[in-house]
Order: sequence, then structure tokens, then C-alpha cells
Amino acid sequence: MANYTTDLEAAIASYSPERQMITFGPSLLILPRDGERGNFQTPVQMSYFFHEWIHYLHNVSTVHGLSAYSSFIGLWNAFRYTTDELGLGQGSFGTSSAEELKTRTYMGVIMSTRRGVDKSLHEKLTVDMCRIVSCKPAGNFNGEPDHLDVSLEETNKLGDVVKHQKVIGPTEIIESVAYLLESHFLVRGFNHPPSPALVFPYHTLTLLAQHIAPDLDDKTVLLCGLASLQSTFPTDAVIQFLTACNELRKNNRDAITWLTTETIQQLRNNESALRAGLKEMRDMFPLPGGVERAVKETISFMEKNLEVRLTNPFFEVDFVEQIREAGHSNFDQTMNRLMETHGICSCRQERGGFDDEIGRDDLFNFAVAANDDRLIDARLAMLASLDFLGRHLKLDGSFKATADLPNYKCPFYSSCRESTRRDHAEDCATQPWKSVHARAAGICSYAQGVLHFQPGELKLSPGD
Repeated sequence: MANYTTDLEAAIASYSPERQMITFGPSLLILPRDGERGNFQTPVQMSYFFHEWIHYLHNVSTVHGLSAYSSFIGLWNAFRYTTDELGLGQGSFGTSSAEELKTRTYMGVIMSTRRGVDKSLHEKLTVDMCRIVSCKPAGNFNGEPDHLDVSLEETNKLGDVVKHQKVIGPTEIIESVAYLLESHFLVRGFNHPPSPALVFPYHTLTLLAQHIAPDLDDKTVLLCGLASLQSTFPTDAVIQFLTACNELRKNNRDAITWLTTETIQQLRNNESALRAGLKEMRDMFPLPGGVERAVKETISFMEKNLEVRLTNPFFEVDFVEQIREAGHSNFDQTMNRLMETHGICSCRQERGGFDDEIGRDDLFNFAVAANDDRLIDARLAMLASLDFLGRHLKLDGSFKATADLPNYKCPFYSSCRESTRRDHAEDCATQPWKSVHARAAGICSYAQGVLHFQPGELKLSPGD
């Protein structure tokens, strides 16, 4: 599955769409040990956070994001038909053949929407050295994930030309959109030049526009990227939007007005299906506790954001102006307000130290509104639950048995301070699902996530 990252393999910050979590590396101490959250020292640090939160926002406010999330929730529900009384996967469906058939569809959507980025080219490559010479839509049929096959020419300072073959998928579009918004944030908000970034994935939209739509300005290119995310297949959509807007611009027509109207119309055409899908997800979780609380919070943000998109489809562009007007010193308060309105994700602060150090890192919520103990516990259980689910997925939509999983480390390993982490450190580092057997000392967050997969009716408290 794809993780959305900035600055060379998440050395500074990254976002995990399935976990709905931003991770800050040790070089970006948003939460010092003896300080308050939001310890931003420079506009660039703010821009990194803004970039990663935009990824979360697009998870909960675009058709592309909703499609992926609903498929994960569908798999979450289906996986419960393969588990034992502790929520551990047995590798086969016990009762529901209908759910087994659905998993193939769900997995097909996830493989397309969450396709990882193509291999990057060398780090010294710049946009000025690159030129796309051909671009062909190649996905969306015969089980092939949504992508473009691209031929690229690289020209060095001596005039030598090297040809490369690249694959551009949804993640390249998503990263490119976030980078363009981050750059707009720095330039417009703080009169600061854009941060340097790898050509792929971050400048993908710029290169596509130079090839397909050379008459468009940066803002229109950004809006084409944003519009494409209101499709299940963004790479195909972005080509259509760039081409159409370029023709309008050549004919001295207002491309942005057309693109705005077109995007609103597409959303309205799909509104009933989107609302039905959100209701279906909500109905899967009839009780108010545990993972259900966090899922319903996410669905509520999706419903609110859909309502806003129906009249203002590119509302995230307005955020930059709001942040600029509020000023550098009020960035925390402005982001807190935006998150309360549009969506709150969890954060993790990594710190230097030994990998086995207990409590080396911290999980926290950036938004003040997120500091609700029941919601915090629910979000952690949901994170654990989706992590556990993801370990079992096979490409054909079937599930592995828990006993057959390779060793992996608990996602809370470096931040957990529960007794389970102290008393069963080896299990936490290799087979964290075994925490369901250690309930005498209390149910840790990972155990809660696993226990939510118990078959039968969902329980208000897992393990009951």
C-alpha cells in the first residue's frame, strides 16, 4: 500500500492513508518532550505539516479517497467472516460466500487507488532536464490498476539525451497536487520559495501539463489535479481535464470557470451514489463504541466535506489565503479550526534513540478538538484494526491466516507505555496480535483493534 511521503523517504514527514496518521521524523520536532504541540520554527516546517494534512483531507473529501476508504471498510467487515473468537484470521470464509465475492471487488479498488509510486530517477534530476514525449492511459481494464505509461527524455548539460519509461499512477497525482499546494502555501503565504523536491512524484503534474497543456498556468494545472481526484481513476481524468482546459485557454475562454462548473456537475451526478455509500458504511457499525466511534467520525467528516465540495469544489486552495491573513504566529489556531471543520487525523512524533526504547516516541492529536479520551482510544483501535487487516490481504481478495503472517512490529511499538509492551516486548516486536492473550493486565490498543474482528454481532466493548 502507498504511504504518502515528503523529502526523501519520509526523513522529515509522512502520511499513512490507511492509518490516517502523520508521522514526524526526529528532524521535525513538532512535539518536544518538554514542550507543547505545534513547535514550528520556520514556514518550511509549517508547509511540511500542511502537505501531509492535505493528504488526509483528500482521503476524506474526494471521490478517490472515499472509494479507497469504503473498500477498506468493506474488507474490514468481510474479514470478520474468517476469524475465530479472538478475532484472529483463519484464512477462509466460514459462512458468507457473498462476502467472499465482494472482497475481490474491494481489493481491485484498493490496488488501483493505493498503487505505490513508480521507482524514482536519480536525485540530481530537475524539471528543466525532463520532457515527456508520449503519454498513454493504460489502466482501468483487465484488472490493471489506473495508470499512465509515459516516455521521458532527460537531457544533461552536455546535451546528451537519455530515455526513460515511467509509470504514473494516482499516487503521483496525489503527491503532485499536495506539492503544488505546499508551494502555493510558501509563496503566497510567506513569500518563500518552494522547497526542492524530487521530480517524481512531486513535479508529475507540471511535466504532464508541459506535454499536454503548455498554455495553462500553475493554478489551472493544480485545479485540474484537484478535479481529477473527484474520480475513481484520477490519471485518466487529469489527462481529460488538462486537454480540455488547454483548448479553452487557446480560445481565450475561462478554463477555471468551466473546470469549476464541470467538477460540481460531476459531483452532483454522483451525489446520490456517494451518500448511499457513506450510509452503507455507517450502517455496518450500529453501536457507538470502540472502532465504530472512529469510523463514524471519519464518515461524518466525509459527509460534511461532500456538502462543501458541491458548491466550492477546490476549497483547499482557500486555506492558503486564510493562513496568510491569520499570520505566521497564529498558524496553530488556524490549522486547529480547519481540522475541526474538515477532518482530524492522528500524529506521531518520532525521536532519536534506540528502537527498543519504551516511550521513545509519542502519539498525539494536533487539533484541540481531538482531545476526547473516548475518541482517542477509538482512533487507536481503528488504526490497529486496519493495520491488522492489511497484514492479511492477498492480491486476489482472499485473506491469509494470522498464524501464517510473517513477523512484524506493532505500529505502537515505539510509543506504547502499556504493561503489555514491558512484559511481552518480544511479542510486540514480532507478533503483536498475541496481545489478545494478555488481557489480564488490561487490553492494549492493538489488542482492542484485533478483538473488534470477533465474528457475530459487533460488541460495545471488544472481548465481552
